[in-house]
Amino acid sequence: MGAQASRTKTEGPIPSEGGTVQLVPDDTEIPPMPRMQKVETFEEKLYRKFTSEPLVPLGCAVTAYFLGSGIKSFYNRDAARSQKMMRLRVAAQMSTIAIFVGYAGFDAFTTNLRPKQYGTEKAENRSEK
Repeated sequence: MGAQASRTKTEGPIPSEGGTVQLVPDDTEIPPMPRMQKVETFEEKLYRKFTSEPLVPLGCAVTAYFLGSGIKSFYNRDAARSQKMMRLRVAAQMSTIAIFVGYAGFDAFTTNLRPKQYGTEKAENRSEK
């Protein structure tokens, strides 16, 4: 048993000259440390979202207006106006969701008709040389 234990390989860092432990070989290039990004506050994120997708908050505001106006008409016992406002609220809500989906689809849309093929670049470079 003692002979088998001496033949096993030890794992972990290998001590180098001078008694220091060398974790990375000298010929390996160490990538730079990633930069820490500033945490985005609620106001900054709200401003960024409003500027990138301005129609979504506008649609939410229009939906809220029709909802409030419809509830007010309901309290005033104006059934025809209340019904009209609720129908307009549904239309505004549907429009807002369609705009939201449109923004998401536009961000995901690419003009590439076919995905990039990695094997073809190497073959083309070899044939040019």
